[in-house]
Amino acid sequence: MPGVASDAVRKKFKALAMMSCACAALSALAGCPSGGVDTARSNTRLDLAKDFVNKHDLENAETEANRAIALNPHNEEALLVRGLVSLLRAYDTQRLLEVDGCLTGLDAEAMTRDLDTFLKKADRDFEAATKLAPDYSEAWSNRGLVANLLEDPDAAVGYLTKALDVPIRLMNPALTRSHLGWSYFKKGDAVSAAKELLTAIQFQPGMCVATYRLGRVYFLREEWEKAAELFARVIEADENPDESQRCNSQEARLYLMKVRTQQGLLDDAKQAKNACLTLSQKSCIAVQCRTMNGTANP
Repeated sequence: MPGVASDAVRKKFKALAMMSCACAALSALAGCPSGGVDTARSNTRLDLAKDFVNKHDLENAETEANRAIALNPHNEEALLVRGLVSLLRAYDTQRLLEVDGCLTGLDAEAMTRDLDTFLKKADRDFEAATKLAPDYSEAWSNRGLVANLLEDPDAAVGYLTKALDVPIRLMNPALTRSHLGWSYFKKGDAVSAAKELLTAIQFQPGMCVATYRLGRVYFLREEWEKAAELFARVIEADENPDESQRCNSQEARLYLMKVRTQQGLLDDAKQAKNACLTLSQKSCIAVQCRTMNGTANP
């Protein structure tokens, strides 16, 4: 789901840039080395890498993260940032594959291969960060996110649960819990999924990702009106004058269309279809919206 989920990850990058990267502040947590490295210069390069990430200059971000790691191989935050660069590249590839053009055939195979490469590269960096600092909950959370994208929900549940068990370095516990709920959804455990997603919304009301995903849980259970209410809530957020609070979820419009079709409310279904196509005409989701298929599979 490249829409609301990728937007949530991008917001995390902005928050990351505001975090202190002083080794002294993390020494009690991560055990900063005292010799053989240049911690100060490494952290300076790390700050530059964060700044480039926020500008979506991924090439320079990766270069500076590599320099930070070379200056201090024990800089787990630099490993995290380099992993995030690969994760952003994966999201960009997924957008090109599914949103900008809904590629098929050889083009789709090539893009899918790139997507898999970026995700595995990101996971290696997140794993390395957790080995340096086993309490690095943000790295565990990102491993869970990658595992979900790689369609390995069992691994995702393990990583995300571990992140929530040691939340001291977790940037957004509610988002992590939303990812955990999605992992349970992918495993077919609707009860556990609903529990985690309801908790996420309780702590962060209006969260686009958790609200949409909870709607998918109710859709799976054929609780049509509950699902419709949640999808509508995601769509209504797009009327917010603050662009940062909008969801821009084409998926929510697709599933609202499916719900209304199941309920026999065809006029409402057509409205949802039109709203879906307004966001993007070329995406894979737009293709599904155009079919106006009454068979709604979760």
